[in-house]
Amino acid sequence: MKILKSLIVILFLVQNIGCTQLMAFDIKGKLKDLTGQKDSASGDFDLSSGKTELMQTFNESSGNYLKALELIMKAYGLNVQAAQVTATIENYGENSNASEADQMKNSIKATTEASEALKKKMEVDGKMVSAEGKVYYAKSLPPAGKGLMGTIKLAPVSSKMVSAVSSNPLSALKEIGGLSKVIPQLPAYMKTIQDLTKLIISGAKANDIEGASDMESQLGDL
Repeated sequence: MKILKSLIVILFLVQNIGCTQLMAFDIKGKLKDLTGQKDSASGDFDLSSGKTELMQTFNESSGNYLKALELIMKAYGLNVQAAQVTATIENYGENSNASEADQMKNSIKATTEASEALKKKMEVDGKMVSAEGKVYYAKSLPPAGKGLMGTIKLAPVSSKMVSAVSSNPLSALKEIGGLSKVIPQLPAYMKTIQDLTKLIISGAKANDIEGASDMESQLGDL
């Protein structure tokens, strides 16, 4: 009889301890859901580490593409737009004092505006440039090719960062600051790069400038 009573007491204690542990685990999980915390052991993407890779890849790609745009704007006589791109490189480049958010935001803005200006110029005045313009155009292709390769490298990490920011904006804002508000623009930015590269290739072909075929083969990877 005593043995039976002891067994009942032990089972009661085990049952209550298990419930207590289960309740504690459930409360902990609820708090994580409410605060946006993530368990690093679960394999969730680390925004802080991803930010370092993202900025390094973005700055490399964007820097090369802006250099190419600066030259292409000059090739088509778009000197005002060329000066604007130059100002972006100087004021918001990787070595500037601008914040990471401002670097990315203004680089995206400059690339988008230059792309629109180039497209309009080609549609209105055609794709041919002067003899002097061909020199500028030829000089633009190497950095444009590097920019394209950099954008291809940017795609995987940007995809992860966009997903992480979109899934929990408040937590992302706390973790990586104002950059979290700019990162969602990256898919549209890469589409701009894709369209802009097609314009650069078509312009190079129209002016018999070597190097367009190499860029065209790389474009499929983006």
